[in-house]
Parts: sequence; C-alpha cells; structure tokens
Amino acid sequence: MVSPHAGARRRARAIVATLLAGLALAWLFALRFRGAYDHWTLANVLLLGLGWAVVSRGWWIWKGRLHRGLLVGPGERENRARLLQAAGRASFWAAAATACLAVYPRSAESAPYIAFFAAVSLLRVAASFLVPVRAHAGPTVVMAAGAVILMVDLGRAFVGGPAPAVRIAPPFTGEWLVVQGGRSPLQNHHLAAYDQHYALDLVRLREGRIFADEWLGLGGNASVHGWEQPLLSPADGVVVHVRDDVEDAEGANEVGAAEDAPGNVVVIQLDGGHFAVLAHLRQGTLRVGVGARVRKGDPLALVGNSGNSSMPHLHLQVQTHPDLRDPDNRSVPFGFEPDGRVLRRNDRVGAPARPDPRASREGLGRSSRAPRPPGGRGPAEAASRSGRHERGEHR
Repeated sequence: MVSPHAGARRRARAIVATLLAGLALAWLFALRFRGAYDHWTLANVLLLGLGWAVVSRGWWIWKGRLHRGLLVGPGERENRARLLQAAGRASFWAAAATACLAVYPRSAESAPYIAFFAAVSLLRVAASFLVPVRAHAGPTVVMAAGAVILMVDLGRAFVGGPAPAVRIAPPFTGEWLVVQGGRSPLQNHHLAAYDQHYALDLVRLREGRIFADEWLGLGGNASVHGWEQPLLSPADGVVVHVRDDVEDAEGANEVGAAEDAPGNVVVIQLDGGHFAVLAHLRQGTLRVGVGARVRKGDPLALVGNSGNSSMPHLHLQVQTHPDLRDPDNRSVPFGFEPDGRVLRRNDRVGAPARPDPRASREGLGRSSRAPRPPGGRGPAEAASRSGRHERGEHR
C-alpha cells in the first residue's frame, strides 16, 4: 500500500516532469521565430536525447527500476499501458528524426552526417521502449503533441506551394543548390522575417560538393565553390540601388549595423514592376550603377561573403518595393525559367558545367585584399545557415 506522502511525491514528480517536457518543446518550437528551427537544431536534440537515454537507462538498471516486461512480453495485457506510453514517446523521436533527415542539406559532404544521424535516430527511438517500472503519462502526452507539430511542419515542406508571381532566368551558370527556401520553417529561416518569405539562399556545386577542400570550408572563402562565381542579370530591367563598400568576411560574420546586413547588393526593377535583389556580393566587383539598363544575362558582380553571412553564397529574392527596409515591402514567389517552379531547400538549379566557370571572372575584377584566418563552423551549419535576411538581418 502506498503512503499518502509517497503518493504526493509521485504526483509532484509527474507534474514537474510534464512541465519540463512542455518547456523544452516550447523552446524548440519557438526557435522558428528566430530562424533557428532547422535540421541542425533537431540533430542536436537527437544527440542530447540519446545521451539522456543512455544515462537514464543506466541509472534504472543500476537501481533495479528497469521494467523488463516490454522486452519479454510486449503484447501481454499488463504491459499494454507501458507499451502505449513508450510508443507515444517514441513518436516524438521518430518525428524529429524524420524531419531532420528529410530537410538535411543534400550535398556530397552531407552523406556521412546523414548516415550518422540516422543511426542516432534509430537508437533513440529504440531506447523509448526501455521503460522504468513507474512512468509518468504527462510527458508522454506532451511529446506526442510535439510529434504532431513536427509532422505538420514537415508536411508543409513538401505538400502544396504557391504559384510563381514572376519568372526570371537563373542569375548564374553551372549547378547550384538551394540551402534555404520553402514553406516550412524547418527548411527556410527566411520565414522568420516578414519581408523574405520567398527568398532563396543558393550555393554553387561542383561534382555535387559545396566545398573545394576536405576541411568543409575551413580553408576560407576560396575553399567554397561559390566564392567569386559570376552573377548575371536575371531579367531585363533598370538598376535602382547598389552598394559595394561592405568588406567581405573570411568565414562566418555578424555585422553591427542593420543597414550593413545585406552586404553588397544590387536591386533591379524588372520590366514587370517587381524588384530583384541579389545580396552578399563580393566587394569591388560590381559592374553596374544606379540607372543602368540591364538585359537578361548581363554581368552584375561576383558572389561574396559580405554582410551577415556564414559562407559565400547568393541571397536572391523578388519583392514589391525597391527599399529593402521599407515596412511595406514583401517578397513574392518566383521561379526560374523555363518551368517556373517555386523552389525549396535541396532543389538544384542548372547543370554541372564542364569548363571552370572561374575563368570567366577575369573581366569582372576582384579585390586584392589578403584573406584573414578563417572562422570555424560545422559543415551542416555552414551549408544551411548561409544566409539569414531577417528585418535587416541578412545572414
């Protein structure tokens, strides 16, 4: 018979465990408002979850509190309640793993990381079925609700989508990968900014790789295939805004002033009335000025790493106003010719080019500054967080 005091302590522990689970998931889902609710965060959640599973199961075994019924007779009547609780908790880990792996950047460098996190995910889901003698139902309900939210967010990533309001030409040659873009916050951190919902961040691929070295970009800007790639006008129009005085960072960078966040930029008023924005350009490489009439395919500048940026990449969006900081400005969905499909993360644009496209830079000019030592970053983070453009906070 359980004493009143023991029963009260058990209820108190159940309440605390439920509140902690709720707070942890509230923190996770709140990251969508900061543009940090992505595969990298989910990967860390899975790693922490596996670590906690190892520690807690080890503790239960040591104290003799591990319930062995699910191991020897999961279908027996007395084990059904525990099996249901284990399945409820496993549903969250399975949903987190599915979301993480589904939106993980698909480049050649990512393959071993995807395999690693797939193994971590399987172990964490399996650990959910190692349960203690006494388990609280509250955290199970919270985690099952979290699984539903994750699957809804994942569904938005791959089901449906808007029709393009504008069709433009790809402003580059060769093969490029979309690392930020889409309808779900899991695949597009631009959704955290009111004026960048349909923006894309793109990186150059060569033989399926983002990086030219085996150190995943730690060799600096020059080790990223996108660095100093030529950019072209995506359509006929008139240049209405340029900037070319922001220094390129060597590695990840955060600028202090909001107006510097886009880095060096070109804004073109398209003949249809919208405005195309190309941001984070290489300092000293602009070929056009305000008022210049450009034709589709005209050279504009080179890819850089200026402003809020964690690696050389192109931030591209089509918007309603020329001023990036206009509170009435909104991005609009756009597609690339010829099919005009609105792109999302892991879509590829163009075909691998046989000649080295860097050879075509000679006419565009470049800065002669010596590079600084590179800043370190994880490969998955570098590939996916390569451009945040939030309310004047471009990265």
